[in-house]
Amino acid sequence: DSADAAAALIKEHAAASKAEAGSLRFEALQRINRNNHFVIMEAWAGRNSRAAHAASTHTVSFREKLQPMLYAPYDERPHVALLAPSPQYMPDGNESTIYVITHADIIPPEQFAPCDRRPDPNGPCGNDLITDMAKLSRNHDGNLRYDVLTQSNRPNHMTVVEMWEDAGAQAAHQSQPDKKAFRDELAGIRANSGVNPDPQFVLNMLTGSLWDERLFRLISIEDGPARVEHVVR
Repeated sequence: DSADAAAALIKEHAAASKAEAGSLRFEALQRINRNNHFVIMEAWAGRNSRAAHAASTHTVSFREKLQPMLYAPYDERPHVALLAPSPQYMPDGNESTIYVITHADIIPPEQFAPCDRRPDPNGPCGNDLITDMAKLSRNHDGNLRYDVLTQSNRPNHMTVVEMWEDAGAQAAHQSQPDKKAFRDELAGIRANSGVNPDPQFVLNMLTGSLWDERLFRLISIEDGPARVEHVVR
């Protein structure tokens, strides 16, 4: 019941927020197979419009009403674009659209060249590895959006946002050779080898966390307690 009420509350909040001055984009998503997890993605024209939104009566009321439904803290993460178009040029989703949200923590020495721990001396470092994958993925069939954002206060913490026409397109993307090579390289495995060439496996990893892809759709009404993550740009 809590997730059902949270979904309705988030949809109401999204509608009010979209009408605010300076609102460029406001998307409310619900996780597939874990319907009590939600993501709100919003983009604002500037800090002043974002601050006005945070202080607005409907936002304050939304937070107060949502609080009793939460089983984890409200997790708000301001971001800036590393590789993303202007929000007004992003496509709108529908009931078939699959969204994929991935948090990636790149170990700071591995973000930019020269980085020492990648297994392929000629391969890219962390930031380039992720943005190169995004550029390739934008050409895969059914891709609507593949953006890379970095947290404002922790630039080595990134959020990758994908949109796919449907579940079939997203599944086909996962089996593409360049996607598999990307996952291997990020984890410290030499691309296309299928094995780790270095016994010090962990030392080869570029990331401080797993590549944790989470699938979402535009919000719907389901049951269960609620958890909300918040991506702000």
